[in-house]
Amino acid sequence: MVAENRGSGNEMKVDKRRRSTWPKMVDLLLRVCHVVSSSVLYGGLIWAVPFARLSSWHHLTIATGSALIISGICGSRHWPYQGRGLMAALHVGLIGLIHGRTATMLPFLTAVLVAGVIGSHLPGFIRHWSLLHGRRVD
Repeated sequence: MVAENRGSGNEMKVDKRRRSTWPKMVDLLLRVCHVVSSSVLYGGLIWAVPFARLSSWHHLTIATGSALIISGICGSRHWPYQGRGLMAALHVGLIGLIHGRTATMLPFLTAVLVAGVIGSHLPGFIRHWSLLHGRRVD
């Protein structure tokens, strides 16, 4: 949000930069698909469904997660070093640990789920806080 002082008096014009409707709708659709696919995958792993039956959900989770990362980067050049980008890196990093320690897959997947939920629900001043600038950058 950028505030400008216009003329004399206490007039303030607030310039809010907003994304158009289509990118928001695409982002929402990607998020819904990611939550659904990862929920099916997580639930299947909890209930010990053979991985061969979960393979398509695994690939869909990877595809939608990758699309969300690309969408974030395309939406803001600051995304990788903002709180939201750092949470995504933590999310992906935890997933990477699963491949190295498959015996502890369920605790790591639970941590991935928790990190994803926390990252998605952080207040804007944290999601948009920049590690490089030391302040909120939109």
